[in-house]
Amino acid sequence: MKLVLVVLLGCCFIGQLTNTQLVYKLKKIECLVNRTRVSNVSCHVKAINWNLAVVNMDCFMIVPLHNPIIRMQVFTKDYSNQYKPFLVDVKIRICEVIERRNFIPYGVIMWKLFKRYTNVNHSCPFSGHLIARDGFLDTSLLPPFPQGFYQVSLVVTDTNSTSTDYVGTMKFFLQAMEHIKSKKTHNLVHN
Repeated sequence: MKLVLVVLLGCCFIGQLTNTQLVYKLKKIECLVNRTRVSNVSCHVKAINWNLAVVNMDCFMIVPLHNPIIRMQVFTKDYSNQYKPFLVDVKIRICEVIERRNFIPYGVIMWKLFKRYTNVNHSCPFSGHLIARDGFLDTSLLPPFPQGFYQVSLVVTDTNSTSTDYVGTMKFFLQAMEHIKSKKTHNLVHN
């Protein structure tokens, strides 16, 4: 019985993907930092159109990140308007991903996004002014999620041989939705 249910749900999910074009639209971002390690924090989402919003972030690293570990968690909003864990909860040693010693899929996706939209596009350590400009989630990089609202939480810590220091948390709120087509009609001028 369970196998039949899984096959039926899989068919419905695949059917939904073939009928619609999925987009991940950023709705909001929250940035929380350890003020002894990070200063001058700014993060906001800018809407571009019905289907796209971009994130812009700035911060200054007071203490360089030597061995950052990013815990990535995905939550989905349920019927009671609460965020519940959804499939993804991984720890990514980003320096190992950059040096190609670790090929965890979500780490590779994150590294591609970092290289494209940030100045964090080099090997460790990371220091000074860090920026992200016009970043968005490209549907070609991510697995297809069911339509709905999600929270992606990135908790950054820095480790050395003796301790782990909390650096900051970024929470991205987004919506997986159908691509909205423009209803504008193009009027042609006839001579």
